[in-house]
Amino acid sequence: MNMNDIIYGDDEDSSTTLPNRLDRNQSTSPIRNNCSPSEDLEEANHRDLFGSVPLDDTTMTDRPDPNPSPQDDDNVAQVCSDLQEKLELDPAHLKIALLTSKCAPEARHANSIFANAAFHQLDEAKQNGTVNHIYDEAFKEFIKTKARMFFLIPSLEAYSNNPHKNGTLARSLYYLTLDAIEKQSDDWKEEHLPPALIQETEGALGAYRNFVGVLLKYQRSHLRTLLLANILETQRISIKGAVPHRDKMIAGIYSDLPPNNEKMSRSQIEVQVAQNSVMRIRMTYARLVMVYYYAHMPSKASQWAAIDDRLRVLRTSSKRFQQAHAQLVLDKDDELFSHGRDYKSFRKEELVLPTLDDVKASLASSSSTQ
Repeated sequence: MNMNDIIYGDDEDSSTTLPNRLDRNQSTSPIRNNCSPSEDLEEANHRDLFGSVPLDDTTMTDRPDPNPSPQDDDNVAQVCSDLQEKLELDPAHLKIALLTSKCAPEARHANSIFANAAFHQLDEAKQNGTVNHIYDEAFKEFIKTKARMFFLIPSLEAYSNNPHKNGTLARSLYYLTLDAIEKQSDDWKEEHLPPALIQETEGALGAYRNFVGVLLKYQRSHLRTLLLANILETQRISIKGAVPHRDKMIAGIYSDLPPNNEKMSRSQIEVQVAQNSVMRIRMTYARLVMVYYYAHMPSKASQWAAIDDRLRVLRTSSKRFQQAHAQLVLDKDDELFSHGRDYKSFRKEELVLPTLDDVKASLASSSSTQ
């Protein structure tokens, strides 16, 4: 992928509209992706049959009866415990057994059918090698390189692995990565993908996509680390000074993400930092979200889903709303991170995000003064 094809955003992309006072010294060219994801990307992952689903939509649930008997619950739990001690089910089979053994009497028949189907599918997947396939390092490196290059697209529509939430997004990290794999040669696929996937064995597609999703999670974590330079502190990562100005933070992203054979020169990075206002707004907003979640939210909260939700709103908003949002983002970043402060000097209440209500208030205020 040519660097010039990704570093500029789409002028018509509503999620990155610039404030009126920002100049664009260089025109941007849209990122074209005429390859729509194949329809099978919409298929359900049947391996997640007993995953997180709304309890009201299924009878196969361990939700207790409205008037449960504590003694009955204890009896069922004891029976399950005794059976597990005798049969020694592995974790995958035990999960199915526990889920389907606790239900109202009228749901037992359906539970038995679903349990048998799940056991059959699980065993078939194992026999076909879709569970235990070990992907080689070349495949993992391919995903790493592609993901990091896609991060440099300022008009990326979604970062998380859940693009189905708001419909198929062709320019999401997840689908761009799957599409990049699909475009590889047959010889490449035979060398790096599971035989069961190439043979379209049942269950192989879901396992493959799950694995790609896991690899993308690691790359999102890497981008988060870059965004939280001199903020995030772990056993491996130390704070070495003040929180960097956004220009320095973005320069670090441009320097780090491209692969070794496509690294940008210092002058090229300086041009991007100075002229690519679309990327500036996107990464500035992403850092504000990361800082907010780092300061206020539990570690398992999904900051990437929050970013995707905001991008979705911006795509359907007026240009005036988008400009006001961008200006508030830049203003908040200036307020926090343009004075060379150490992260530990901030109070938690300072580390907040511009909300959609803030944008509406800003628009109302500007209208009243006109």
